[in-house]
Amino acid sequence: QKSSLTTTASGGKGHTHPICSMEYLEGGAGLVTGASDGRVNFWSLANLRDPAESLQVGTSLSCLAVSPESETLVCGDETGALYTIQSSQTSLGGGGGQRSRRQVRKINAGADAHFGMITSICTKTQKAAGRAGISKGFLRGAGGLFLTAGVDWTVKLWSPAYTDKPLLSLVSHSYDYMSDAQWSPAHPSLCATASSNGTICLWNFASSFEEPITGFDGIVVEPDGGSGRGLNKLKWSQDGRRMIVASADRVHVLSLAEDVVRQKGDESEKIMSHFQARALLDNE
Repeated sequence: QKSSLTTTASGGKGHTHPICSMEYLEGGAGLVTGASDGRVNFWSLANLRDPAESLQVGTSLSCLAVSPESETLVCGDETGALYTIQSSQTSLGGGGGQRSRRQVRKINAGADAHFGMITSICTKTQKAAGRAGISKGFLRGAGGLFLTAGVDWTVKLWSPAYTDKPLLSLVSHSYDYMSDAQWSPAHPSLCATASSNGTICLWNFASSFEEPITGFDGIVVEPDGGSGRGLNKLKWSQDGRRMIVASADRVHVLSLAEDVVRQKGDESEKIMSHFQARALLDNE
């Protein structure tokens, strides 16, 4: 079986700074890459020599993610700023040099924004149940929620379809920076956060906004977290029953209990009801 490797040409119109993030677009037919100088390139997999579109988003990009329902991009940078890039709904089949019709918008969170670098962004990957409206490029309802993690000890929960302010700000009780936050691909209200102190926490927002189901001490994955073995990234299995966690030079696989991964009713609806009861979202 033969395989081919396509690379961008040096000296072309690709990136000139380190690429910090990459995601698929258009059902796998396209690719988006973000570099540390704030350059975001959109590529067709049929032509990786030159980007189909190129945008400047701030000056210090650190991560990005794609909202699959609308293909809106969320970008975070080293200053704690968040930007959205709304899809133009056009094909990525052309060559480089064409003017982008994508809209870039800075999320104006004010004093509630991250203070310092955003280390991770995670959008929902589960398809929304029923037909939810789209506002500002994001689904209304639980399908439009996304998570960010930062060096300011916090993980924040956002819903730009309703407000530019974060709905929740979860502070690390150990005052260590948060390296990653990821939604479960199989459970609409379950997420995991990873910390530089070597622990992960599991949250079920349908049950509580105040305390993770693992307790504030979390699950110790790297006992030597305080000596430079903090966690870097985590990834769920597609069925949401296992998780792989990476530190500086180790990889760990965790299996979750059935009681943790099993859904209990309509948990997407429970999350939104909790937000509405706290007057954090409108009822429309």
